[in-house]
Amino acid sequence: MSVLAKVCGVMTPRDAQIVDGAGADFMGVILSAGFGRSVDPGRAGEVYAASGARRVGVFVDAAPGVVAELARELALEVVQLSGGEPPWAVAEIAAAGPWRVWKVIHARSGLSMAGAAARYAEVADGILVDAWDSASPGGTGRTFAWAGTGAEVRGAIGSATFVAAGGMTPENAGAAIAALSPDVLDVSSGVESSPGVKDPARTDAYVAAVRAAGAGVPS
Repeated sequence: MSVLAKVCGVMTPRDAQIVDGAGADFMGVILSAGFGRSVDPGRAGEVYAASGARRVGVFVDAAPGVVAELARELALEVVQLSGGEPPWAVAEIAAAGPWRVWKVIHARSGLSMAGAAARYAEVADGILVDAWDSASPGGTGRTFAWAGTGAEVRGAIGSATFVAAGGMTPENAGAAIAALSPDVLDVSSGVESSPGVKDPARTDAYVAAVRAAGAGVPS
């Protein structure tokens, strides 16, 4: 199988063009306010329009009705829920439109990743595993312990999409794919020249590293 590349935390049309030029498969824009890479929903359409990558909208504990309204307005292909959304809210958002829903779970000491993933396995189309940080739902540049995590999550979600994030870079993408065998590898700060500003060379290198490593992942 091949592994797909996602670039998240895109804030401007300029950076969306960088993502497009690199050939990333998914592009994420943070649509909930109050985070370092948040984009006003009124301007998000300009960002999405600058790239042909599949549109991912990132939300953190937003009301299901708000998520569905923006997903329709922005023609999102994936809704990523990065907060503490309960299974009933995930199911409600998934039923509200044609988009796919990815639920984020955070890896931390003492937490059963299989149990965390299984909680959402029947209501989400995919599970995204990110590193835990008490101050932020993502984009921190932190990694988590990869050993065994991929197998745990995959065992809990079956054929649902498995996305891995957390401290990914062009330099460690290959090792992450070898350890986790994800369907999608997700990067944010690892391809930036400064917080919130994507670097063209690093973005190109990241997608190329995902392509090269993903080609060697057994189906």
